[in-house]
Amino acid sequence: MICSKISHKAGPLDPDLLETGKALGLSPVLMGILKRRNLTDPEAIRTFLDGSPEPFHDPYGLLHMERAVTRICEALSKEEKITIYGDYDVDGTSASSLFFLFLTKNLGAKAAVYIPRRDTEGYGLNLEALEKIYAGGSTLVITVDTGISGADVIKKAPTGLDVIITDHHLAPQELPPAYTVVNPNQPGDSYPEKGICGCGVAFKLCQALWQHFHPESALWTDLIELAAVATVADVVPLVGENREIVRRGLKKIANTSLVGLRALIQSATREGSPITSDTIGFGIGPRINAAGRLDDAMLAVKLLITSDSEEAKTLSRELNDLNAKRQEISQRIFEEAEAMLTASGKVPTWGIVLAKEGWHPGVIGIVASRLTEKYHEPTILMSIKDGIAKGSCRSIPPVHLYHALEACRLALIQFGGHAQAAGLTMEADKVDELRHLFTETVKTALHGEIYEPEVEPDYFIPEGEAVTEKIVHELERLQPFGQNNPAPILGFERAVITGVRTMGKDGSHLRLDLSSGGYGYKGLLWQEGPRSHYFYEGEEAAVAFVPRLNTFRGVTTVDLEVKAVDTAQTIVDWRHSNLSKEAILNTILQKEEKTVLYKQESETELSFPPGVDVLPYGAPLPSGVKTVIFYDAGAFALMDEAHFPLKGAGVLHLLYHRDEMVAARQALLASYPDVMGLRHCYAHIRSVLNSRPYATKQDLLGSTREGYRITERVLKLFFDLHFFLEKDGTIVPRQVQPIDMAENPAYQEFCAERDRKEKRLTAAWQMKAAAIAALWNN
Repeated sequence: MICSKISHKAGPLDPDLLETGKALGLSPVLMGILKRRNLTDPEAIRTFLDGSPEPFHDPYGLLHMERAVTRICEALSKEEKITIYGDYDVDGTSASSLFFLFLTKNLGAKAAVYIPRRDTEGYGLNLEALEKIYAGGSTLVITVDTGISGADVIKKAPTGLDVIITDHHLAPQELPPAYTVVNPNQPGDSYPEKGICGCGVAFKLCQALWQHFHPESALWTDLIELAAVATVADVVPLVGENREIVRRGLKKIANTSLVGLRALIQSATREGSPITSDTIGFGIGPRINAAGRLDDAMLAVKLLITSDSEEAKTLSRELNDLNAKRQEISQRIFEEAEAMLTASGKVPTWGIVLAKEGWHPGVIGIVASRLTEKYHEPTILMSIKDGIAKGSCRSIPPVHLYHALEACRLALIQFGGHAQAAGLTMEADKVDELRHLFTETVKTALHGEIYEPEVEPDYFIPEGEAVTEKIVHELERLQPFGQNNPAPILGFERAVITGVRTMGKDGSHLRLDLSSGGYGYKGLLWQEGPRSHYFYEGEEAAVAFVPRLNTFRGVTTVDLEVKAVDTAQTIVDWRHSNLSKEAILNTILQKEEKTVLYKQESETELSFPPGVDVLPYGAPLPSGVKTVIFYDAGAFALMDEAHFPLKGAGVLHLLYHRDEMVAARQALLASYPDVMGLRHCYAHIRSVLNSRPYATKQDLLGSTREGYRITERVLKLFFDLHFFLEKDGTIVPRQVQPIDMAENPAYQEFCAERDRKEKRLTAAWQMKAAAIAALWNN
């Protein structure tokens, strides 16, 4: 979901930076972005943009690397069988493939790969697997991207089986008693790149081994493309050594000697398309991941290590099919999770914790990410089987997930992961306990304040300047993009929305036509079609976006991928929606914000969800209200400068429908009869007075004849026309003299009053959101 808050921290460039930019041939836009990324030194800028001739740190800078190399060399000299034990995600399968190819092709090792099955073995080391590996003749196991949390398993490992742990995950308090541990995030390690992925650690181990056997040669980089795939897919920081791994890996990947990777690229991209970090993140990575999520991750390893082109094509097709199946399953689970949230009344404020029998454990992490992105809440989704719940967790920036799970450890059997993603195992009957502990932990981490994400543009385009094709090409110099080096976000301090429409066969996407500084753009909001009600023509807003080039029929334009739209006030126009009011209210009341609903006073009291204050139109707006709802046609009474109630509220929802406005118009006309209607009303009153000794106003008010209602206003008109008089609380008829109603001042005022109300009623329906915003701003 796009954000509605934009930070305006990016300020103007100082003259020295502008001069530095001129000397380097860089535009103010690019210099502004580099400044935001703390790159102001000319040499540091050159290195960042063009790369470093010596990009890699000494692999022996990793703690215990020497001990690991010595043991591996001993195994090589004794021709011991070595088993590489990896994780089932992209990082683990890439690391397993890279290290297997290095050992067998470069060092002639007897090696095998073992990847546990997610569905039967779960995450990390397991004793049964180690026993099977040892029984198969291996005397040395080298883990990649896993093992750091396996202290209990290592303690029970077969005697005679040495285990070298190479991992990058945060180390628990108790390290596994392995032969040795190589992990930049273990206590005492001073390696500068703490954000390196599991495959990156395996890559460094290969470099150390290569240096051992070839001390005079350059550091080994032959399979750097695999390290690049893992580095992007594992969402680790793309700075420093990681950035160089990806930069060099992307250059090599297009012409890789790995036939399996080539086949995968062909299935994931269009022919001739450039291969970028997005290609890995949205094309290659999900296909590799699909193997471990739904089947056996060894499929991915077999694909990456094969030298047979036909086998590569077959395996690539299998991964394609698995990825398509994964998408179907994840969509179903997402819809079921949404239904569970709806049934609970509203999304929890301090985190989402859901569990269900039958959810596929291989895809719940993807769904957790989608829920976190949509609701901006840390999310734990769990699949229950045989009384055990296995979960995937995703977080928001202010909440360190690993630390949060540490605070919930009493409810867990096992957990591990990073600041923003983790996994866990627990007894299913403790899910409610976990939910309580987790939400309390999240609330504490957020200091009791609801998290509202905001976008912080790297650079605001000055008023009157355009976002040009040249600027977009210049921004490409910042690639590869990823964690800690995202695609740069630009901003307009002020833009006007000149058009709103949905796109796609099912209207799932949204297009905003934008104007800023005299230039027009097409703004694209992916998967935001259902939010078309939130924008209107003429709306002024700050806009944050990523510019993209779009070439159609030989014409190239700059399109804007919109990330945030920030307005002082927001009008959400549901007047043409086909959704029920109940569904809309549930959507509005998802967040715990102070909400006021205005509605007409009527005899029938409606039931509204908890969390909303119901007031009649005209009642003053209480202080501190963020959201206001105009529920029905009574809103017409507020649609002018004198009566419009909003000053400080931030969001106004218009819920009244056309049918309600038509009914209100009919009711208005019935309450302000024409001459024929007044004759019916007069006849009715005379009939009542003739049938009883006396009648009061209360006896007459609300009664009807031929569809015309006796109202206070009708009675007042009759009094003004001297048709009746009120004496001692009773209605008394008078002698009626023939009059010309059209010329009578009392009747003229009566008609004018009706016309004014009818005009305001019609205006309430037809008034554009921009005109309502003008009332708000005056």
